[in-house]
Amino acid sequence: MSQLSNVLVAELDPISSVSEAYRSLRTAVRYKKVVPAGQGMVLMVASPKAQEGKTTTLANLAITYAQEGKSVVVVDCNLRQPGLHEMFGVKNTKGLIHFLNKGLTGEDVITPTGIIGLDMIASGGQPLNPSELLGSAQMDALMKGLRQRYEVILIDSPSTLDYTDACLLAEYSDGVMLVAKNGKTKREWAKQARAQLEQSGARMLGIVFNQ
Repeated sequence: MSQLSNVLVAELDPISSVSEAYRSLRTAVRYKKVVPAGQGMVLMVASPKAQEGKTTTLANLAITYAQEGKSVVVVDCNLRQPGLHEMFGVKNTKGLIHFLNKGLTGEDVITPTGIIGLDMIASGGQPLNPSELLGSAQMDALMKGLRQRYEVILIDSPSTLDYTDACLLAEYSDGVMLVAKNGKTKREWAKQARAQLEQSGARMLGIVFNQ
């Protein structure tokens, strides 16, 4: 198995209270009945600003879905500050940008994480035109293909208030979770981020308060 980050407690310490909190989050999403049973579900995790725990939340939530026996893929759509590959200890030499503008297939850019049932698509780097790539027809085609292959697709995004990317990604998502960090995220930031996402058509599933 690749070298996992110690923040992936759902895998490294599954009986901890923190892991149970992530399972509770998974259950809360289930009650929302985001998509009909048997249909691939795309969830996006967003935050108002950077460094608020969004990627950690997404990665641990993905692990809980895989532990439930679901086929899961995480997609690093934070082309501004990609970080998912570091959490799962995989190389970032190929990924989303190679599918979007360099001709690789979806199969080429999907990487096993070493956790049963959980794959990932790394960013593949930091392009000069993230919003154009994320809003492209190729991106739409990728998401449609992933829905056919996986039961749960989790997408990471850049900070909502700093870039337009999160609002573009909301178009592909069945539901959006907003992560706020205790003691850092200002209330008005959370309100602004939620308003922006809702204006783009996002279905807001709720706010996750991160320590």
